[in-house]
Amino acid sequence: MMDEKICAIEGCNEPASKEVDRSFLPFIQELKLRLKEEPGKKIPLCRRHYKMVKQVRDAQLSRF
Repeated sequence: MMDEKICAIEGCNEPASKEVDRSFLPFIQELKLRLKEEPGKKIPLCRRHYKMVKQVRDAQLSRF
């Protein structure tokens, strides 16, 4: 279950509230966030990091 997963961002030990696919990787890198390990198909993120990454993603997608 999701409650068992921990955020994949280095230095964060919050429980993951969402899992995103690898298409979010460029947005994570743009924020200069580092992952604890090489991501699999899904990247678990806590609420705070998910919100940050989603804001960058939405800003870039709205440019088109």
